[in-house]
Amino acid sequence: MADNFKAGTKDVGVGPKTDLREGDVVAYLRRNPRLLLNNPDILSAIAPETRFETDTVVVDMQRFVVERLRRQVDDLKASSDSLVSTTRSNMSLVERSMECALALLYARDFNELAQVLHDDVPVHLGVDSVSIGFEADSIPAEAGHIIRTLAPGTVAALVPGDVSTRIRAETEGETMLYGSAAGLVRSDALVALPDGEGLPAGLFAVGCRNPGHFEPGQGTELIAFLGHVTRYAVGRWWTLKL
Repeated sequence: MADNFKAGTKDVGVGPKTDLREGDVVAYLRRNPRLLLNNPDILSAIAPETRFETDTVVVDMQRFVVERLRRQVDDLKASSDSLVSTTRSNMSLVERSMECALALLYARDFNELAQVLHDDVPVHLGVDSVSIGFEADSIPAEAGHIIRTLAPGTVAALVPGDVSTRIRAETEGETMLYGSAAGLVRSDALVALPDGEGLPAGLFAVGCRNPGHFEPGQGTELIAFLGHVTRYAVGRWWTLKL
C-alpha cells in the first residue's frame, strides 16, 4: 500500500514540465524590452567575456547594449552641438541686426542712410542687396538714390493676402526693387510696409544671389524689424513727422 501510494503521488504545486524553447525566450524579451536594462546582473551571467567558444558563436549581450547606449549618447551629443551652433548663429544675427538698426537710426541725412542701407546692412546680413520703395508719385530729390518709386498696387501684388512678409526661395530680382543689382538676386524676402504718418505704402526687400537662401517657413521677424526701422529712418528725413 505504501509503495502504491508513493508511486501514484504528484508533487503539490508543481505544474507540468515543458521544454522552454529559444523562441519563447526571444518572444518574452521582445514583450519586455526593459528586462535586461532593469536587471543588468543577468547580462554578466549570460554574456561571457569571450565572443567565441570553439565553433559556436556566443552573442555578447552586454557589449551590444553598451554599444547601443554609446551610439545614443553620440547622437544626443551631435544634436546638442547642432543646437548650440544654431543658437550662437542666431544670436550673432540678432546682434548684427541691432547694429544695423542703430546705424540706420543714427544716420544724419539721406547720404549716410544710403551708405548704411546699401553698404553696411547687406554685409552684416550676408546678402547682396537691400532696398526700400514706396508707392509714391514723387519722392524728395535728394532721396532718389535710396528710395525706389513703385507703381500703385505693387505692394499688394508682391505681398498678397493678409500677410506682411513673403519669402521667395527662387526668383529673379525685379529692377524696380533692386535696380542694377537685380541681376544678382535669386532669392529674397519682402516686407510690406503700411501707409500712414505721412508715408505711402512701401516695400522693404532683401535679396541674395544664392537660390534657396531664404526658405518658406523661416522666421522673418528680424527682417521685418529692419524694414520698419528703415521706414522710420527714411520718414524722418522725408516728412519729419515720424
